Amino acid sequence: MNAGTPRGRWLVTRTRRPDAVADLYCFAHAGGSPGEYVRFGDELPELEVHGVQLPGRAARHAEPPVTGMPELVDAVVAVLDPQRPFAFFGHSLGGLVAFEVTRALRRLGRPLPTRLLLSSSPPPPHPRAATTVHTLPDDELLAEVERRWGALPAQVHEDAALRAMVLGSFRADLRIFETYHFEPGPSLDIPLTVFAGEQERETLRVENWQEHTEGPFETVHLPGGHFYFRAPDQRHRLLARIRGLLVEEPSGETVHVRAGAHRVVAVTAPAPPYRAFAVGETDEDLAEALQRAREKARHELRPAASEAVTGGAPAGPGGAPAGPGGAPTAQGGAQPDGRPPAIAFLFPGQGSQYGRMGLALARDLPLFRAELDRCLDLLHSAAGMDLRPVLQDATGAGLRQTEVAQPALFALEYALARTLIALGVRPAAMIGHSLGEYVAATLAGVMELPDALRFVALRARLMQQAPPGAMLAVPLPEHALAPYLTEGTDLATVNAPDSCVLAGTEEAVARVEERLAAGTPGRRLRVSHAFHSRMMDGCVDRLREAAARIGLRPPTERFVSGVTGAWITAEQATDPDYWARHLRQTVRFSDAVATLLADVPGVVLETGPGPALTGLVKRRSDLPPGTTALSSLPHPGARTPETAGLLTTLGTLWTAGAPVDWAALGAVPGDRPTIPHPLAA
Repeated sequence: MNAGTPRGRWLVTRTRRPDAVADLYCFAHAGGSPGEYVRFGDELPELEVHGVQLPGRAARHAEPPVTGMPELVDAVVAVLDPQRPFAFFGHSLGGLVAFEVTRALRRLGRPLPTRLLLSSSPPPPHPRAATTVHTLPDDELLAEVERRWGALPAQVHEDAALRAMVLGSFRADLRIFETYHFEPGPSLDIPLTVFAGEQERETLRVENWQEHTEGPFETVHLPGGHFYFRAPDQRHRLLARIRGLLVEEPSGETVHVRAGAHRVVAVTAPAPPYRAFAVGETDEDLAEALQRAREKARHELRPAASEAVTGGAPAGPGGAPAGPGGAPTAQGGAQPDGRPPAIAFLFPGQGSQYGRMGLALARDLPLFRAELDRCLDLLHSAAGMDLRPVLQDATGAGLRQTEVAQPALFALEYALARTLIALGVRPAAMIGHSLGEYVAATLAGVMELPDALRFVALRARLMQQAPPGAMLAVPLPEHALAPYLTEGTDLATVNAPDSCVLAGTEEAVARVEERLAAGTPGRRLRVSHAFHSRMMDGCVDRLREAAARIGLRPPTERFVSGVTGAWITAEQATDPDYWARHLRQTVRFSDAVATLLADVPGVVLETGPGPALTGLVKRRSDLPPGTTALSSLPHPGARTPETAGLLTTLGTLWTAGAPVDWAALGAVPGDRPTIPHPLAA
């Protein structure tokens, strides 16, 4: 651009982009120059960004300043000649200028901006202030400017010439503002987005800008004050939102899914890039929850981490809202680079089972029912176990027996994992707590499913036949337990840095309880045997023989060993002795989680009944910021049905960027509920 032309003097462009999809014209704040605004183009590669350069500053410092709004508007309109779609961005006084330039273009029948973007700009009409600032002496003007907008650079105070130039710009711009008279007229009919710092939410009342447009309107509040965008994080969020509004404007997509009596509505809105979902049973449930999401999205730009918007639902998996009316919503994409989050599956062991576990899910989800039936049929044919009557007993009495509980847990966890994978939720890594490691190994290809089920059934039967014993949970770290191991107990599990379990005979455990009573009392587990202790020694040889007949293979998926607490090796996975001594060795779940958290997940997903392992993970001090811990199914004592719990977890994963295939659950063609798009204006 030729700086000598009127257009060249008024418009500053940092980067020319002939192939840009649109132009963005930026109007600076009082006393400001276009320099910091044209740098917006560095993060807006599809746009050509221009700054409006007023007389009396920078390259135009020798020109007399413009001091009235009508003259300024006429001058800008005279040099504007956009050749493609364009938008206006104006901050503070610049917002009023952008607004009046738009009104002038409409009066002249000229093309209008596709969107008006105003920032920290007070909506007209303005009440007249008691004090006229632009007429103050220099010292008082400088003090008032710094009171309103913060300290100016030290050079302004030290350099008289610089000070005179800066105050001249402020004086001219403040005169424009203070003499500005709003002339009422027809409202604009273009989209209007108003940004502001959270600290100005009450003082600026930017929501009143809605009176000036008949088009779509939204307000976005970002953390900070008047110059919120000078913080890099907030500038990035501002520009990402602008880019979404000007570059990516698809209308979005809505998917409606039924699972038994439960329904899911999942909404994608790429501009801004939001995802929202609701789980409920009626249109009213879903509409209420999504309406709350709509209001939240209209009034603020949410951070990348998930935020829940509920419809009055009880708490569900991992503390997420769930059940009828629950609607967790979030910006899509948990990773800064847009990649979906890495997900780790955690498989619980014995103790998580409950009566009728999985049956509601099997009734409502054909995918899960097929996988569970496959496991139950194989157990019946390969191991002679018919678990269906046991699972149908609401009391769960049969599941209190190790011989039954462990194969039933394996079947449910394997079926649940296969269902998640079929829906697009694939694990980047896995951990199994005791029995759960066999599920991980089977999914990783170490064992074929029929072999794994036969082995688990044998393991459970041998454990049931072992001498009776007891187990005691102790809220102490491993290094503090040495004195109690002399009583004849073994360290069965290390569940967390400060939570272990001791196992042994009834007499040995009672002696430990007595020693602990005065200081840190332990808690008895409701088990009949001392798992992962010397009382399992009699099972090892039989299991070694059985494992040797399986034909173990190296894992094709990553999982962490509960025996070592480190990533499983091919040598360990294919060694029959590893699987034989697995029930005898200490379960080093805490070490395994530490290994996992140091490497993989954005999401840790408990893949089994209830949230027992989720709770252990959430309490860890080394849980990386931004890591989400979820359970697939709700606690059996919660009011949330199994199906609603799983659907809510799927929605939470989806809003975090996981590629959930809703259609695989059974999208309902032609059965769309009468629900407003949650992010539409």
